[in-house]
Amino acid sequence: MKVLLFVLGFLAVIPLLPGEFPSFQEVRESLETSESVLLDRNGKVLHEMRTREEERRLDWIPLKDVSSHLLEAVVVAEDKRFYQHSGVDWYALGSGLIRFLSSKPIRGASTITMQVVPLIKNELQSTGGRKTFWQKWKQILNARSMETEWTKEEILEAYLNLVSFRGELVGIHSASKGIFGKSPHGLNEKESILLASLIKIPSASPDRVVKRACHLGELLQSKESCDELKYFILAKLSKPYHIEPKFSHAGHLAHRLFTKGETKSIHSTLDRDIQIFASESIRKHLTTLKKKNVKDAAVLVLDNKTGDVLAYVGSSGSLSDSPLIDGVLSKRQAGSTLKPFLYALAIEKKIITPISLLEDSPVEIQVGTGIYSPSNYENHFHGMVQAKIALASSLNVPAVRLLDMVGIDEFNQTLENLGFGNLRDSEHYGLSIALGSLDTTLLDLTNAFRTLANKGEFSQIRYTDEVVPTKSRVFSQGTSFLITKILSDRENRALTFGLENPLAKRFPVAVKTGTSKDMRDNWCLGYTTEVTVGVWVGNFKGDPMWNVSGITGAAPIWSDLISFLHKRYPSSEWKMPEGVVEKEILSKNGKVSQKEFFLEGTDPYFLPEINESEINGILSPVRDSIFAIDPDMPESKQKIFLESRAKDSDLFWKIDGMLLENAEKVRFWKPTPGKHQLELVTREGELVDKLYFRVR
Repeated sequence: MKVLLFVLGFLAVIPLLPGEFPSFQEVRESLETSESVLLDRNGKVLHEMRTREEERRLDWIPLKDVSSHLLEAVVVAEDKRFYQHSGVDWYALGSGLIRFLSSKPIRGASTITMQVVPLIKNELQSTGGRKTFWQKWKQILNARSMETEWTKEEILEAYLNLVSFRGELVGIHSASKGIFGKSPHGLNEKESILLASLIKIPSASPDRVVKRACHLGELLQSKESCDELKYFILAKLSKPYHIEPKFSHAGHLAHRLFTKGETKSIHSTLDRDIQIFASESIRKHLTTLKKKNVKDAAVLVLDNKTGDVLAYVGSSGSLSDSPLIDGVLSKRQAGSTLKPFLYALAIEKKIITPISLLEDSPVEIQVGTGIYSPSNYENHFHGMVQAKIALASSLNVPAVRLLDMVGIDEFNQTLENLGFGNLRDSEHYGLSIALGSLDTTLLDLTNAFRTLANKGEFSQIRYTDEVVPTKSRVFSQGTSFLITKILSDRENRALTFGLENPLAKRFPVAVKTGTSKDMRDNWCLGYTTEVTVGVWVGNFKGDPMWNVSGITGAAPIWSDLISFLHKRYPSSEWKMPEGVVEKEILSKNGKVSQKEFFLEGTDPYFLPEINESEINGILSPVRDSIFAIDPDMPESKQKIFLESRAKDSDLFWKIDGMLLENAEKVRFWKPTPGKHQLELVTREGELVDKLYFRVR
């Protein structure tokens, strides 16, 4: 009965011919890897990342790049007469037929060619069990057809690239990389025996793989003993596989751009050379900062005109405790990096000019929750200083005083216009936002500085050339020019940083550093006419750095990058725009002159001179302070102390018109309920300063 069924089946299908069969080139080109590739602006590969979860398949490997050990092992294991038959091993097929007719266990008789066919034609794959007779016959016909159109080498190459080896590892490239961490051309005999043994039983237990490998080793007359193979195989299959990407230069950006389930290549705006240089600069400088508890850094480089991201380095990689965190997008305190935008707003509103005098002295400011007392980085004050020096030297007290004059709401609105998000709730940060209490990202900060580089015009950045950014004006060209000139003059920052430091360059560049509270974040942001570079240094875990400033932390990395970029994007001097005048200003006695830039209509006739009242003003109490008498404390213990900035025996206190002793020393005054007027006057009665305070 079995014989009759077999003969009838054979006669029924023998006239059938295989359908259209693709060429070797078509099969090779149709291979879809599980990896997506991020390309730079010039088409160079930057990063490889897996985006398909169902299988792990890498690039197609030519036969010439496969180890001869593996080729021999695969042929012996799967089809020892591969080079003699024409697609079908009739001898093996006949033996299988005899075993079938005699009800003995059937052994596989499929040749390598026959195995390639269902890997290409899905309809010939088995669905949960052995192939039907019909599928088997079509497989035979297709195999014979393939042998007339493809060479043996092409068939073997396709087989090695399409067959499953272990779990989700498909193709010799992923199997060799995943299990051994090497390319197929480097496989030795022992490794080749293991891989060839997996083809027939890709999901088998390690012990079963060992049994098959020992048998294959005997067929190959291998020098490796069965015990050696067993030890080797159990060691390799007992641990999860890992495929190290060939290109891994922009992981954080790749994760932003690629979508899971898709395999494609994306042309980004990045420049591979700049990206690699930025990564190397981070590693070099963090190695020197390791003893100061610095482990992380991030870099962003932008093309000023287009908004193209030229470099995006999210972390220090292997040096970091948390390499997966993206430092470009992580929110950190801005430190002094917001000051240029505050000064720009004050200049735009014509509240100050670059040479306006601002007071840098101890101050206590009444805020809703109490008294706010800002201080400078080194707790040293400089008296009256010009605005350009206060900005470039990053003095804190002048910035807080300036914000009080400009208005918190208006400054927050300016920051929103620069892309810093919704800051309408000004009560959250208060005056401290002038010193960088705002939580922001390196991306937002760098693009805000790019706005100054672009003469006050804001636009979003882009990672591919498919995006066309919209533009909006935040500052006038004149204001942006003045801020740029201030930040590019090393003499302006000499008060705090000296003349020689990593910020000083031989070409035009504007730059600002910043350090957040407790030295947890360190920034350096700067630009030329062509590019803007932002650098953050710190610890993703929030640990404070040890004695690291903007000059010693982020600035050296920034300095490396801006010098490297200048060779590729040569910068030029900033051109003075319309609405700006250059003028030589004289002192009132005509002995001192200073050449400066001003917005039209704000240029003074003389250099500003220090007013004695600005030096000798009231230090305490704070203007508009409110004090409360505590009924549970003795009256003798409740005093308000009066202190002037200048300890001068010729200055005197007056409260509510009553003259008190001189202001040379701190004076303690017994409070009485009500609103009080406090005056500081000279011996001749001339008013120096005046304020009001209230006692409840």
